[in-house]
Amino acid sequence: MYANRAADVELHKAQKDQALWQKDNERDRIQEEIARQTAAFEEKKLKDALMRKGHQTDILRQVGERDRQMRRDLQDKMYDERAAKLAELEYMRRINQEKANNDTIL
Repeated sequence: MYANRAADVELHKAQKDQALWQKDNERDRIQEEIARQTAAFEEKKLKDALMRKGHQTDILRQVGERDRQMRRDLQDKMYDERAAKLAELEYMRRINQEKANNDTIL
């Protein structure tokens, strides 16, 4: 009778130890999975930040290029307007000179 009781106690102890081992093993696997997922999330977050920064740099470069082109176009327009004004002034000066010559001749 005591032999069966001792076997039952050993069996119960073995089952309890196995349940404890399974619980510890499951906790360790969960912690490893959490660490893996956290590392993957951090890596993805860093990758996204680098992609956004690269995109931002590209946009800033495009904006800078557009601004430089606008300044070049404005400068070309100013040079053309200045050349036209100088040509007009030269034309007016020649007309006035011709009028003065005509007045002196008459």
